[in-house]
Amino acid sequence: MKEQIKVSNSFSFSRKLMKQDARNNLKRHYLFFVVVCLVSLLVQAEFVTTDYVIKLRSQFISDVVEAAQGTFAEETVTQVGEKVNEAGDDYDTFYQAFGDALEDISTSNGYASDVFGRSKGVINSVINYLASDTFLSHAYTTIYSIVGSDSLAETILIAGMVWFSALFWFFVRNLYIAICRRIILEGRVYKKIPFSRFVFFIRARKWSRAALAMFLMVVLDSAAASTIFLGPVCYYGLFLMPFIIAENPWIRPVQAAKMSWNMMRGNKLELFKLELSILGWNILGILTLGILNVFYVNPYRVCIYAEFYAKARESYRKQRGPGYELLADKYLFAKADSDKLADAYADVIEEVSKPEYELAELKGRKKFIAEHFGVVLRNTKDEQEYEDSEAKRVRMLGYKDEAEGEMYPSRLSIVPDKKKFRSLAHIHYMRHYSLLSLVVLFFIFSGFGWVWELIYYYIKQGRLINRGVLHGPWLPIYGLGGMMVLIFLYSFRKNPFVHFWMTVLVCGAFEYFGGWALEEIYHEKWWDYTGYFLNLNGRICAEGLFVFGVCGLAFIYVLAPLLDDQIRKWNKKIVIPVCAVLIAFFLADMVYSRFVPNTGSGVTGDFEDEITQTQVAQTIDESELM
Repeated sequence: MKEQIKVSNSFSFSRKLMKQDARNNLKRHYLFFVVVCLVSLLVQAEFVTTDYVIKLRSQFISDVVEAAQGTFAEETVTQVGEKVNEAGDDYDTFYQAFGDALEDISTSNGYASDVFGRSKGVINSVINYLASDTFLSHAYTTIYSIVGSDSLAETILIAGMVWFSALFWFFVRNLYIAICRRIILEGRVYKKIPFSRFVFFIRARKWSRAALAMFLMVVLDSAAASTIFLGPVCYYGLFLMPFIIAENPWIRPVQAAKMSWNMMRGNKLELFKLELSILGWNILGILTLGILNVFYVNPYRVCIYAEFYAKARESYRKQRGPGYELLADKYLFAKADSDKLADAYADVIEEVSKPEYELAELKGRKKFIAEHFGVVLRNTKDEQEYEDSEAKRVRMLGYKDEAEGEMYPSRLSIVPDKKKFRSLAHIHYMRHYSLLSLVVLFFIFSGFGWVWELIYYYIKQGRLINRGVLHGPWLPIYGLGGMMVLIFLYSFRKNPFVHFWMTVLVCGAFEYFGGWALEEIYHEKWWDYTGYFLNLNGRICAEGLFVFGVCGLAFIYVLAPLLDDQIRKWNKKIVIPVCAVLIAFFLADMVYSRFVPNTGSGVTGDFEDEITQTQVAQTIDESELM
């Protein structure tokens, strides 16, 4: 009979020193860690207490708002009711009167009137819509129109919602805890952490295995929770599983569970005492209605857990516990020496030391435009050589921090580099765009903006609305915004962080002064952010600027290069005439719209929340029936 080996991995540590190391880690990466833990809260992966406290605070605010809206709705019904008879069956006239009444009352009651307004917003609207009966009703109607059966439509709708929720929980919500642990662990040793760590398991091609391991932990915890004694024991016994998976995504789920159990043997009480030592912070988080949790307690707590794992791992490896060789990512806990880095990143050091490639055929004004704005008349063979050289140089610069020991050395990782997804790494975003590509990209993104707003307002109002001052299928503010980011921010392209904020600045200025110009010329408003958080004269708002920044990054670093690759393959004899026709129609639309702009309900002067309108309209109908 084989003798079973019991491992006692108990180790001594100073809680004071451990918390000091955790604070140092948090201090080095404060903003990043706050964002990491905030995402965890948003996807409901952990920090349930914080979420509960925030919900209590939100419920209190909503109760106050509801009390105010009772009077609001009553006064609105009175004002709108006086104009219903005048409107008759004229839909546009009714909605215009309805909107005017809503605006008058919201302004007089102080709703959404200042720069810190928070009664509106795309994110808020989408969340409310997805959580409302309206969304389910629309989804049911769509399915019913296809299958033609009530019971079958209900079954498909329920099954679809359950399936989507299960997939999201399994692959995102459940696994994000391990992603969070990976980021925090890297922060212990390195000054810089790349955003690519959010997709660490995808790059390692072990997303499913890691998700399955985390699923096993949840199953075991849930099974043990049915008993008073086994619940806490199992919770502490499997506590280190996310850290083990974060270190070695190749480990089998059962192996991870056994190893965590062995590592925690003799340490469960110590971890319990460690958690008690930060109880005061948890209480302060509750007293501040969850605010302190978001901005300090949650990331601090995870940093402490990371220090605990590092100590437990060190002790386990010294004792050569079962499977200790699987905890082999030594560079996750200590930097590699300079000689090791020099060998692994020799090509990086060589490439970075080379002078940048220069286009010999470009001189004078053409060279200035290409170097500062990234625009050339046409793409040539020399251009292709330049892009290949720049793409290689940018990739090597991405490894520069790793070569210098400032970032985790991915080339020395236990996850073989050849196993990682590398397709997006070969996108040449440091490129020069030809005039033809710029024209095509302008119409692509103008058309995309038109389709996006068409769909958005259909979801929000249940009808198709041709947005924008022009009459054609394009919104030039999207196309021009994309061109401005592509051309005027070329010099910032090598630094995504700076590029993000410059995109926010440029697009914000363009939208603000564009809105001001349209108001001055036509005496109409085509958009109004009054009521949105941090809005400026209703022309721009913080939410919109954030979206500009994120979309700008996606546009510059992924979409535009991929589209440009395809445009270069197109037949120029077809593309050039098509572009000429599009330009002619676009200019004609501009001239026509100068005298006959696109206006009407939902396009200009009607920006009130449609949900509120629907609620009030229902109140009117009920009052007429009484």
